[in-house]
Amino acid sequence: MFLFIIALLLGLIPASIAQKKGHSFSTFWLYGTLLFVIALPHALLIRPVPEIEEAQALAAGGRKCPHCAEIIKSAAKVCRFCGRDV
Repeated sequence: MFLFIIALLLGLIPASIAQKKGHSFSTFWLYGTLLFVIALPHALLIRPVPEIEEAQALAAGGRKCPHCAEIIKSAAKVCRFCGRDV
């Protein structure tokens, strides 16, 4: 019983990492509880969901380039992706 409780608590680590990257918390909690040794590196190496990554960049003070729609810093005068004035 004690090992099961420890496994449930360890499963929270990959679940919280995956949730920050836009993936399902409950799926990674179960995955981390059953296969912690595999789930932790997997959670660390997976890419964020693109919509979540874009929302985080906009919330951190970024804005979209009106020409190429890539996220750039709000103080930028020239887009680093397309090279046009913004």
